[in-house]
Amino acid sequence: MNTLSSDTHPEIERLHIELIRKAPISKRLQMVTSLVKTTRQLSWQGICERYPHDTEEARIERFLTLLYKDNILARKVASILAQRREAAMK
Repeated sequence: MNTLSSDTHPEIERLHIELIRKAPISKRLQMVTSLVKTTRQLSWQGICERYPHDTEEARIERFLTLLYKDNILARKVASILAQRREAAMK
């Protein structure tokens, strides 16, 4: 059997997959939710590190474009956030 990960011994990978399959659905959903959350946090952190001089709105626009592949949605949200920030400063 080929492994899914080149740095994991096949027997360990088999055991890992078996444990995941035996886990209750609630545990598996918790694992997926945790993975999604971590992925989003790392994506946000990467954007902040790559574009340290961008405004918060520009970073959010980049983040939403990355997540949803939708520039229109990203620009709309960034625009709304910019308007809210301006209104709060008045």
